[in-house]
Amino acid sequence: MKNNQKLFKNIFYAGTKDAVKTSLKIFKIMIPVSLLMAILNYVGIINKLSIFLQPAANLLGLGGQSILVLLLGYLVNTYSAIALMISLDLSLREMSILSSMILLSHTLPIELSIQKKAGGNVWLLLFIRVGASILTGFLLGLVLPGGNEAVSSSAQMVSAGASPLADVLKKWLLDNVTVVKIFIINIVLNVSFRFLLEFHLIDKLCNWLKHIMFIFGLAKETALYWLVANIIGLIYGAGILITANENNALNREDIRKLNLSICSMHSLIQ
Repeated sequence: MKNNQKLFKNIFYAGTKDAVKTSLKIFKIMIPVSLLMAILNYVGIINKLSIFLQPAANLLGLGGQSILVLLLGYLVNTYSAIALMISLDLSLREMSILSSMILLSHTLPIELSIQKKAGGNVWLLLFIRVGASILTGFLLGLVLPGGNEAVSSSAQMVSAGASPLADVLKKWLLDNVTVVKIFIINIVLNVSFRFLLEFHLIDKLCNWLKHIMFIFGLAKETALYWLVANIIGLIYGAGILITANENNALNREDIRKLNLSICSMHSLIQ
C-alpha cells in the first residue's frame, strides 16, 4: 500500500513539474501576443489592414466588414471573430464562408509559436493553414448560392478607439483568465501521461489507434499527441506536445508529420 502511495505521489509530482515548466513557456508566448493584438485592435491597425485587404476579400465573395472578421480570427482568436460576426449584418453565405475559413486558420501568432516549440516549421505551417483557409473560402464562394439576407440582428461595428483603453485592458485581463484553465488542464494531461507511461498503457493506446494514424500518414507512436490536439486543441494540449519534442519522445520525422497533421485539424470539439 505504501509503495503504491509513493508511486502515485511520484507520478503526480513529476507530472505537475512538467506542467509548470511547459505552462510557463506557453504563457510567455500567449500573454504578450494577446496583449499586442488587443492594442493593435484598439489603435486601429487591424481596421486599417482590413481596408487594405478588402480587394482580396472581394475575390472570396465577401464584402464590407467581413474581412475584419477574418483578420480577428487569424490574428486574435475564434471567439473574437464570432463576437464581431454576430454584431454585423452578414448573410448566411458570408457567415458560412467566414466560419469555414476561420475554422482552418485561427489564433495564428500564438498557435504557430507553440508549434515552433513543439518542433514545427513555422513558415510551412503558416503556408498550409492560410493557404487551406483561402482555398476553402474561394471554393465556397464559387459553389454557395448568393443571397443577401442578414442572419444576425445588426449592431454597427464599434470603431477602433471607441472604448477607453482601460476597458480594453480589462477585457484583455478577463480573456486571459483562461491561463488558469490551461495550467489545470496541463497538470491533468501531464499527470495522466505519466500514469499511462508508468503502467505501460501508451503502447496499448497506440495499437488501438494505429489504423486511424495510418490513414493520416502518421506513426502509431503519435496517437496520444494527435488525440490530445484534436480533442482539446493546440493551446490547451501544448504542454505534452512541447514535452514530447524536448524529451525526444518522438523522432524528428514523426514530430514533423504530427505538426503538419494537426496544424489545420485540431480542437474538433470547439
